[in-house]
Amino acid sequence: MNILICDDEVRYIEDIEINVKNYFNEKGQKVCFECFTDGEKALNDNLGQYDIAFLDIEIGEVKGTKIAEMIKAKNSHTVIFFITAYNNYLDEAMDLNAFRFLSKPLDIKRLFAGLEKALELIDNTVISFMIKDSSTVYKISASDIIYVEILGRYTKVVTTDGKYMSNNSMNYWQEKLTATYFYLVHKSFIVNTNYITKYNSDQIVLNNKIDIPIAYRKRAPFRQYFLRKIEDR
Repeated sequence: MNILICDDEVRYIEDIEINVKNYFNEKGQKVCFECFTDGEKALNDNLGQYDIAFLDIEIGEVKGTKIAEMIKAKNSHTVIFFITAYNNYLDEAMDLNAFRFLSKPLDIKRLFAGLEKALELIDNTVISFMIKDSSTVYKISASDIIYVEILGRYTKVVTTDGKYMSNNSMNYWQEKLTATYFYLVHKSFIVNTNYITKYNSDQIVLNNKIDIPIAYRKRAPFRQYFLRKIEDR
């Protein structure tokens, strides 16, 4: 998950980064941040790579709406949060399909609720990966991936229509599988929790037949995550 934060006040950048990192850590998901206090510096070639962007409305001489416009031109799927105390830019921001408006100081409950909804949009992502020892690129909806397992220099990708060996690293899969139903239960396994049919403290079963171990240090946080998931159904 690649996240952009633009705000001319360092304290707000740090506040957002810490809380967003905590949110994704609880889900066992990896996040990468790029932060700017200068809007001009944010206008670079990386604008198309972000999954989520947190933008202050006024960042030096550049408006956050300008950055949002350029992001959307490069990647229409980026989810944009505007963080502001200014209401006079709301119409302009709405024209750019802003996902949420967060007020300063930051309301953590609203932030987490917004992230939960944002991930529902990102859940529909189509994942592309390289087949082992081949130039073939395979594409699949993230929701059709049952689990990913690291095997030496390769990863095994088990989907609803078969098994594939991928050249991509585990870090690649952690960055791509950002949907709320994916969880890193072990350093070697990312699982789609929608396929869990049995669960105990140290193991889960997928599709009634695939046993996956849960790492010792992951057991307590995964239990909390899974109980919340059941309650939300």
